[in-house]
Amino acid sequence: MTELIKSTDASYILYEELILKKENLRREATQFYVDYMRLFGDQLAEVFRKKIECIRKKKMIAFCQRCVNQGKTINAVELYSHIDAEMAEYEAELNRMKEEAKAAQNAKIISREDVRKIREIYYRLARKIHPDMRPETSNDPKLLEYWNRIVNAYRYNCLEKLQELEVLVNAYLSDNGIDTEKSVIPDIGKKIARTKKEIERIISTTPYTYRFLLEDDVQVNRKLEELQNEIEEYMQYSAELDEVLKNFPVKEMYA
Repeated sequence: MTELIKSTDASYILYEELILKKENLRREATQFYVDYMRLFGDQLAEVFRKKIECIRKKKMIAFCQRCVNQGKTINAVELYSHIDAEMAEYEAELNRMKEEAKAAQNAKIISREDVRKIREIYYRLARKIHPDMRPETSNDPKLLEYWNRIVNAYRYNCLEKLQELEVLVNAYLSDNGIDTEKSVIPDIGKKIARTKKEIERIISTTPYTYRFLLEDDVQVNRKLEELQNEIEEYMQYSAELDEVLKNFPVKEMYA
């Protein structure tokens, strides 16, 4: 029989604490990722750009070599059409990296006081409508919509949005006569164990583990140096590939 635990029980209190800890760690992980991209995003995107430049040239060489092996004329239109199709996913990934780097640079740095307010509002709302602590939320489309917006606002430190959402949620609960004190949690013991595992996973993987790099200036400078070295290595490799490409009789591809 499914065990139901009322919100006043010790197990519920522990579960609530674990859920809030997990979500706070996720928020911190998001901030570590933003800080990581703010420091390294441009260089990471440049490394990837140089890398796909080399991949593109290697694919061009392979295409041209096939034509030569088969005794065919190297058709520039066919060459570029083939390469563009092959490189589409790489280009999309590069654009995503550029956008993330730009977003990190534009991310707002907030005060400790605002961080405190954000956490307090989130915790109040989580205790009322978090789907894990109040399963009924998952069956209410409006509350679920509000909750998804709350999660995004919390992870990206949007104080004003959280303040607005708290007003909306409270009004919705009041207008619909929803009592958030009567929630029960099925199989809470298993959920506590699962949440503990999720917490361990968060703190032991990226982006949360970026914190150890970001807190060490020596490691930050070493990382920047490594990325610059990668860029220079790809530039050299790209020049070598250009020399190979010059051996193929397709004048249009060097225009």
